[in-house]
Amino acid sequence: MAEFGVGIIGAGTIGRVHARAIERIEATRLVAVAEPREDAGRQLAGEHGAGWHADTESLLGREDVDVVVLCTPSGIHADQAVAAAGAGKHVITEKPMAVTLESMDRMTSACREAGVSLSVIFQYRFNREALRLKRALDAGLFGRPVLGNALVHWHRTQEYYEEKGGWRGTWALDGGGALMNQSVHAIDLLQWLLGPVESLSGYADTLTHDIETEDVASAAVRFTSGALGAIQGTTSTHADYPLKIELRGTQGSATFEGARLTDWRPSREEEVLSAEEQKHFPDVPDEPFGAAHERQLRAIFAALGEGSEPPIPGEEARKAVEIILGIYRSAREGEQVSLETAIEGRPS
Repeated sequence: MAEFGVGIIGAGTIGRVHARAIERIEATRLVAVAEPREDAGRQLAGEHGAGWHADTESLLGREDVDVVVLCTPSGIHADQAVAAAGAGKHVITEKPMAVTLESMDRMTSACREAGVSLSVIFQYRFNREALRLKRALDAGLFGRPVLGNALVHWHRTQEYYEEKGGWRGTWALDGGGALMNQSVHAIDLLQWLLGPVESLSGYADTLTHDIETEDVASAAVRFTSGALGAIQGTTSTHADYPLKIELRGTQGSATFEGARLTDWRPSREEEVLSAEEQKHFPDVPDEPFGAAHERQLRAIFAALGEGSEPPIPGEEARKAVEIILGIYRSAREGEQVSLETAIEGRPS
């Protein structure tokens, strides 16, 4: 298998997670880091034997960079992805892939026209218990799903929003607040498990922080299957509670909490993971943050090596953002929103 030279744009916390994972994946090598903060950029690059660049353009000009990983504020993903595609680089981006429908479409079109791949990180799908839940649903072990809830009840301080240049909680760079930044993983899991959302009604407000965007939101949703559900996201609780997905069916139920199944009542007990999945998704209690990132990155690079479509391409990653934008629109207009019609971008 040919070796892939990788360039990471952004040397923050998540950039470090990707750098560590790339170092452990065969046939990949981190060759460049782009970061305008020299101390952070040089440190991350130096730790992995890579070159540091103060700007994205010089990284994209390197012939030894085959794949670019975007670990930057969400609002600039689209411009960076389009530039990378124009330079002939495959693109991997952190969630959310972008913050408006137009920007997501620009990304997918640019990568398609350039003949390069676009992958989006939703590492929760690469958690063993989440995959087990998906396989059990597909096997009908809960009967007909009737309810599905996604709950993200977290705490973030005002300092959290003000640090690192203050981009969090802004419409331009974060694309939203508790939903777009913190809850997007849970929303992606919910729609991945239960299928497309047909319509929704939502509320959003800013209750405890001095930010542009929402720090609490709640929505009622109807899936195209007929099942109903709820989405709640906040950064205003007194403490962090584990991300939670609740599923209820006519013949069983399950609750995914944090990274574990805390309630598991299928209609019958059977092994739903294949032997290959059990091999690649080991049952490791309390596995460290970054392990699921590494599994997804391994799958992405394997697909690149085979010339096949990677897991969670842009079209698939778009769905969670569509739901979030729908909630914002419903909250703004005070009306139910159908996801079968066009959704406006960020609120005015």
